[in-house]
Amino acid sequence: MIYGKLFTDNCSLFTKKMNSKSLFTGGILILLGILFLGKEWGWFHINWHEISRLWPLLLIYLGLIALLGKSNSSATIITIVLLCIAIPTVLVRSCQERVGTAFNKNGIQIDMDDDNDKSYDDDNDEDRSFKGSNQKLNSPMNANIKSASFNFSGGAAEFEISGTSTDLVEADANLNFGNISLKKTGDSTNPTIDFALRGKTNNINIGDDNDNKINLKLNPTVLWDMKFEFGAGKADFDLSEYKVKNLSIKTGLTETDVKLGDKVDDLNVKVESGLTDIEFQVPESVGCRIDIDGGLNDKDFDGFIQKNGHWETPNYDKSTKKISLNFDGGLQSLKVRRY
Repeated sequence: MIYGKLFTDNCSLFTKKMNSKSLFTGGILILLGILFLGKEWGWFHINWHEISRLWPLLLIYLGLIALLGKSNSSATIITIVLLCIAIPTVLVRSCQERVGTAFNKNGIQIDMDDDNDKSYDDDNDEDRSFKGSNQKLNSPMNANIKSASFNFSGGAAEFEISGTSTDLVEADANLNFGNISLKKTGDSTNPTIDFALRGKTNNINIGDDNDNKINLKLNPTVLWDMKFEFGAGKADFDLSEYKVKNLSIKTGLTETDVKLGDKVDDLNVKVESGLTDIEFQVPESVGCRIDIDGGLNDKDFDGFIQKNGHWETPNYDKSTKKISLNFDGGLQSLKVRRY
C-alpha cells in the first residue's frame, strides 16, 4: 500500500509539473532529432510520405486539449500514450525499407506469396505463366489496337524496358525463382495488359546468383497508359520510343532510371515511393515542369528554373509538347536532366 501510494503521488507530481503541451512539443523535437540523427548515420531512410500519414494523431491531440484543458493530468497521460504510439511507428516504418534494401544487396530474397495464389483464374482471359530458368512470352498485336493499358507488378529484380516490338508486349526473363505471367483483357481496340513477377512458394533465397532479370519491349504505335508497382531492386526504363500518355510508378526501388520521349503532346508522370535514387531524362525539345510533395534530401534539376513553387524548363510556356513530373514521397536523391 505504501509503495502504491508513493507511485500515485509521484505520478500526480509529474503530471502537475509537465502539461500536455510541453510533452507534445518535447516529444516531437525528440522524434525529429532521432530521425535526422539516424539519417546522418545511415540507420534508416526517412520516408516523409509515411510520416505524413500520422497527421490524424495531431487532430486527436488538439481535440483532447480542447476537451480536457492543457494542464489536465488526463490530457498529459493521453499525450504520453500518443507519443508512445507515434515514435515507434515512425522508427519501424523508416527501418523497414533500409532492411529490405540491405537484404537485396546481399542476395537475400524473401518470398512469402501464398502457394494457392490464383491471381489469374478467368478461363476467358489470355494467361501465360512460367517458372524458373529462361522464359519468353508475348501478347500478339492486331491492327484494331489503337491504345492500351500496361500494368506491371513484381518483386525484387532487375527490370529493363528497351527497344520496340511488333507484338503488343514482348518479355524475355532470366529467373532464379518465382514466375512471370502475362494477361490480356478488355476489348479489341483498347486492351489491358497485366504483367506480373511473383513467387508461388514461401521461401528465402540466399546467394550471389539469385538475380531476376527481366527485359520488356512494347509496340511503339500504341498510345499507352503505364502503371508500375514493384519492390526493391533496379529499373532502367527507356520509354523514349513509345507513345506514353500517363505514367505511374509506385515502388521502393533503390535505383531507377527513366528516359522519356516526345511522342505525345502531354505526358503526365506520377511517382509515389520512398526511392533512394531516381533519375529522369527528358528531351530538350519538350517543356517540362516538376512538382514535389514530400521530403527530398537531394535534388539536381540542371537547366530548370524555380517558379511559383515548382521547377520549369525555360521553354515550358511556349512548348507545344509538355511533360509534367509529380513526385510524392521521401526521395533521398532526385535528378532530372535534359538530353
